[in-house]
Amino acid sequence: MLNKEKLEKFLLKARTKTYVGKGGKVKSVFGGSKQLEYQEGNWLYRDIYFNGPKIFMGIETVYFKEKAVFAMSYFGDYSGMTEREIDKILRKALMVNWQVARTWKIVNWQENGYQYSCVPAFKGSIEKMAGKEEILEKGKQVYQFFYAGGILN
Repeated sequence: MLNKEKLEKFLLKARTKTYVGKGGKVKSVFGGSKQLEYQEGNWLYRDIYFNGPKIFMGIETVYFKEKAVFAMSYFGDYSGMTEREIDKILRKALMVNWQVARTWKIVNWQENGYQYSCVPAFKGSIEKMAGKEEILEKGKQVYQFFYAGGILN
């Protein structure tokens, strides 16, 4: 049986070792995409995403003993910022809030005129979650991100 607590801990840690921590780059299996991975024992995290003009979309998957046990799809729009600006502020917000961001918990954080928030769509858990993340600059939305996912078995 899947240990949900271990899954949650691994997922949150893996995010800090890949996009947030600027690590885990591997050759992508899909043309035009980027792929990040982190492995620890029997656990493997894989994030595959595509960039477009001021948007990105992808899916993160966690495998346990080579079986997909969790997946989350996402879509982000950073039309109010440059890619460099969004990477800088978003990575910082996600690293500071790594234990709660993009989950089923409410997050609010501010720095240098930016306000980051992550609000779940409903009272979820590692089993089932969805929500919206956004960044405001001086009260104006410059980034938004939608996510949904959960346990697969």
